Amino acid sequence: AVTKGLLILWAVPGQEGRPPQTPTLQQVQALVRHMAEDAQELFTFYEEDQGLAISHLCRTNNPPEWLRGPVTGPGGLRRLQGTMACMAQALQDITRHQRDLNPPGAEILRRLASTHLKVRGLLNNLKGLYPDPSPRPGCRPPPGPTAPTKVFRQKLEGCRILWSYSRFMAKLNTQLEVRSRRARWERQRAHRGSRLPVHS
Repeated sequence: AVTKGLLILWAVPGQEGRPPQTPTLQQVQALVRHMAEDAQELFTFYEEDQGLAISHLCRTNNPPEWLRGPVTGPGGLRRLQGTMACMAQALQDITRHQRDLNPPGAEILRRLASTHLKVRGLLNNLKGLYPDPSPRPGCRPPPGPTAPTKVFRQKLEGCRILWSYSRFMAKLNTQLEVRSRRARWERQRAHRGSRLPVHS
């Protein structure tokens, strides 16, 4: 409930599309944790709903260039802005295709809209932490399929993007948790060191 509350709070943009106040790294980490769970749930539902679970067709080891990572090292979270911008665009494309195949209010449309909101929320968080825009990676879509195979290829491409996104978010969540534990351990060590008696 706390995580979902943070999501609602930070998904609301302030001026110029940024959060009304600067979020903390802990709040960003809470969002990422929730989004990793959501990404896996969305992929699992989409794969079954679209009839693509046979032979694990979606589970590619060749993700789009902008979903390779996750980002690490100095400036990693800053560069994540570009990845989330591309993912927001990809979700819009997948949703547009699914609207042609499903009635309004379909579960797949509801889930895609919910995930899109979370991606936009994380993007707004990152803009709050790093006001200067980061270089945006290319978000080029794959070549369009020919008419006879268009529907299936679009389903498959959407499924593969959601699979790559779920793996990306799982790795990112693990990376941030490791970073958080390391920072906590270093704070505890520094605190213990400050309490050592001083010998004259």
